Amino acid sequence: MKLNKEQEKAASFIEGTCAVIAGSGSGKTRTMTERIGKLVIEHSVPPENILGLTFTRNAAEEMRQRLIPILGNQAARVTLSTIHSFCHYLLRTEGRIIFEILSGRDQLVFIRNIMRDLKVKNLSIGMIMQEISLAKNNLISVDEFKALYDGDKSMLKIADVYEHYDLEKEKKYLYDFDDLLVKAHQLLHENPSIREKYVERYLHLLVDEYQDTNPLQMEILKTLIQGSGNGSSFWVAGDDWQSIFSFNSASVRNIINFEQMFPGSRIFILNRNYRSTPQILRVCQNLIQHNTRKIEKTLTTRNPDGKKLLSWKLPARRGGSQPGKRDPGTVLEQGIPI
Repeated sequence: MKLNKEQEKAASFIEGTCAVIAGSGSGKTRTMTERIGKLVIEHSVPPENILGLTFTRNAAEEMRQRLIPILGNQAARVTLSTIHSFCHYLLRTEGRIIFEILSGRDQLVFIRNIMRDLKVKNLSIGMIMQEISLAKNNLISVDEFKALYDGDKSMLKIADVYEHYDLEKEKKYLYDFDDLLVKAHQLLHENPSIREKYVERYLHLLVDEYQDTNPLQMEILKTLIQGSGNGSSFWVAGDDWQSIFSFNSASVRNIINFEQMFPGSRIFILNRNYRSTPQILRVCQNLIQHNTRKIEKTLTTRNPDGKKLLSWKLPARRGGSQPGKRDPGTVLEQGIPI
């Protein structure tokens, strides 16, 4: 099946910076793989000069499998990876020390021992790990964390754990998954020769699920596209309507404000849905209209009508609804005409 008009425009973009706003079921992955194929086949770009980043191993592998029918043996020469895996490769290749990954149960035990040594009680290990992770992914150092929460006894206890956690890891040459990003960012930022090596190697950078990037990941991407031009490109695909990882520091502003962050960039909108029925799209469209920050688009499909969708209503709370508060079911029925 051929690409539709908007998919073709997005796949044929060659040089500069662009964002592909791709609604669910709009053929985003196919458009991305077709773009890689066009770069290699139509524009003679060496596969080694292309870096495709996504957020899960499964997504990277799916992209690889879709690329094989297009490029054949050359598909293996394109770098397709998660952001964490790419940073791991970068540190293994260019880093100055040998390290091991701290994760899973080992990480829990490691932090629990630090909490015990510092006599930190009445705080869950899950909360502490989340706060440390959020700090790292927002580029907040231990000292900045302490200053940010000055006067908050609970958060200052977490700051102490954060500080000792990093110190103990350094002694044992251990990195957790957040450290892979932090250390890769430091490596690229502090070593111009290494940074230039990768900027010159990966002339075409593609990023999938761009709406899920957080501040630290964004800084790594900016480092890799410094001096973008002269035949290079930065091509991202995502959908602000599908941004659900704010709890993990993901910032939907990265895609909503893309044109402000990258002046002169192009925007392509893939609004044709190949997966859902018209009824489902109408419900989605009506629901998303309640968002105050969004990229305007109208979802369309040529699929036949499906089954009628049913609204639902939550049972009333015991004792009746509180004055001035709407029943959530009523809000749903009133806000989403079906």
